[in-house]
Amino acid sequence: MSDEELTPFLEWHPDNITPKTDTLHIKNQWVYKIYALETCVKLLLHITLISIFETLFYFLYISSLENNGIEWTINEFTNEMVKGCESMTPEQIQKINSILEKYINMSSVVREGDSQESLRIVYNNIILNHAWTYIGVVFALFFTVSTYIKCNSIKIRWMSIIFENIAMVTMLGLYELVFFNTIIYPYQPISKDEIERNTMQTLNQMCGILK
Repeated sequence: MSDEELTPFLEWHPDNITPKTDTLHIKNQWVYKIYALETCVKLLLHITLISIFETLFYFLYISSLENNGIEWTINEFTNEMVKGCESMTPEQIQKINSILEKYINMSSVVREGDSQESLRIVYNNIILNHAWTYIGVVFALFFTVSTYIKCNSIKIRWMSIIFENIAMVTMLGLYELVFFNTIIYPYQPISKDEIERNTMQTLNQMCGILK
């Protein structure tokens, strides 16, 4: 056999051929990378939407209901005293005032209440800002991953991810709204009679009043 006939055999070397297993390995790595990025985007978008919903739901809806519930319980307690005052004569009210004025300063009570209301509003706004900061951090992560995908021309199922998350958050929002209004809100907190009992017992035990 001549040298020309042997040349193809002499030039052949295993390193000159890319094995199929290497090609399959590279392909699998790319598939896993796309899957990981798609999962990451899906989770970050889900957390972002849930965070926005929970923040708005609590600060715009639940917090007002909680305040109304507390005020309702207190009003139920004070209305009984108001009814008693309506039947008093001016002389009786004057005698009660002469006693209470020694221990209670109405101007101080109102001033302290206004001050605490302002402090409460400022404090709750700080908490609200913290909530928006958390949302901003999660959204920044989502934006970073999305930008990486866009810059590298990686194709993922954007429409499917967005639709799935919007549908999931919508269903979760409806469920929480129904659950809160049918389970949590109807829950009966401590009653005015229990508050009155606890107050009387404390005055009796600590001050010896109303024995």
